[in-house]
Amino acid sequence: MASPAPQRDADTPNTISALGLRRAALRGMLASPIIDTEEHKSLRDELVGELRSISQSMARIQARNSVELCAKVDALAEEHRQEPDAASIQELVGSIRRDVMTLVPRPGNERPSVHPIRTFQTARTVDPAAAEAARAAAEAGDDKKDGEGA
Repeated sequence: MASPAPQRDADTPNTISALGLRRAALRGMLASPIIDTEEHKSLRDELVGELRSISQSMARIQARNSVELCAKVDALAEEHRQEPDAASIQELVGSIRRDVMTLVPRPGNERPSVHPIRTFQTARTVDPAAAEAARAAAEAGDDKKDGEGA
């Protein structure tokens, strides 16, 4: 009988973002005090195994941008958080993360901050002389109204 993990992998795309969301959900489940009870030990072992397989999947996928690269670095830091040298590892990972964010340009900076709006052009074209005559007529009408009200 096939395990449910390959079926789930076939249904969802394997991207760093998708794997990161699955990883965060597993970490949340493992943080629950209920999972630490003896009666849930087998479920806990299964969740830890799934967490390891997600880390392996993340290692096989190439990051597409700096955010995904930092997500992979954060996953590495999370795996080494319980080790005796955790403070130095966390410091190194934090430094790598800052370097990546500094060195790799963000795609959002490439877009213009102002987006031009294009108006819908009508089918008929306006003759510049006719437009000037219409504007002059409108101004003359405004002058007559001003003279009547005074």
